[in-house]
Amino acid sequence: MSRKHRIDYKRDYPANWHSEIRPAVLSRAGNRCEGSPRYPDCRAENGRPHPVTGSVVVLTIAHLYEGDKATQDLTRLRAWCQRCHLLYDIWQHVRNAAETRRRQRIEAGQLEMEARS
Repeated sequence: MSRKHRIDYKRDYPANWHSEIRPAVLSRAGNRCEGSPRYPDCRAENGRPHPVTGSVVVLTIAHLYEGDKATQDLTRLRAWCQRCHLLYDIWQHVRNAAETRRRQRIEAGQLEMEARS
């Protein structure tokens, strides 16, 4: 993620994100992954090795609807491990990576071609 596109919690999230919303979601989840559509039984524990991947789990808060970062509705948020969250948002990550590569090519002086139909 380029510096221009990093998450700006003060701009993109409610003021009480870190003080109320995130802690409420983690508390509801018992500090474990709540399981995603792809892995509904995942209950990886925050700060411990993931039972499948072996990496240390860092729970993140997933927004169930794209572009919904300002929500304070806890029913629209989930505590997910890296595996669950990354796979849920895979197409967003693919689009972001493609845009980053495109921008880097332009910055390096490579011109874009217009698509013709």
